[in-house]
Amino acid sequence: MHGDARPAALRPARGLTLIELMIALAICAVLMSLAVPSFGQYLQRQRLKAAVQGLELDLREARFEAARRGSALYVSFREGPDWCYTLSTRADCDCRVQQACRLKATGSAGLRGVHLLAARAVRFDPTTGQADAPGMTALWASRGDERVQVSVGALGRPSACTLQGTLPPLPAC
Repeated sequence: MHGDARPAALRPARGLTLIELMIALAICAVLMSLAVPSFGQYLQRQRLKAAVQGLELDLREARFEAARRGSALYVSFREGPDWCYTLSTRADCDCRVQQACRLKATGSAGLRGVHLLAARAVRFDPTTGQADAPGMTALWASRGDERVQVSVGALGRPSACTLQGTLPPLPAC
């Protein structure tokens, strides 16, 4: 005899009922509605961190290139939500326009929601590698609570710290 000889009414039910499926979907929908805002905040913090770390690397590169070339290099900024900055051979080189003085330009494309609130141009001396005026170079903010400052030290080395909020691995100022 093949299969189960018991009548259909006595066999155990297999699978899920429609009500059980609806409850499972409702639970999934509630969990997703809780996770989506947190994921958006996570992405915003990652964009801010990418902008800050990118500027730190570009400042290091400018310092190194100034020594390698034997001529002063500049990092100039354009502030606001559509910010940009350029590594160049002249202080007045515009980051929005392709010019011969521009060695590298970085902008807000791909970093939506990250704002450059304040910035100060930096000149790197070719003989010492020092910045002309150490101190705050750029102040970044995201749509969230985070504010991050990038500074250049007396020896021309860049560093970043958080003024508001937390953004691991950056330390508080």
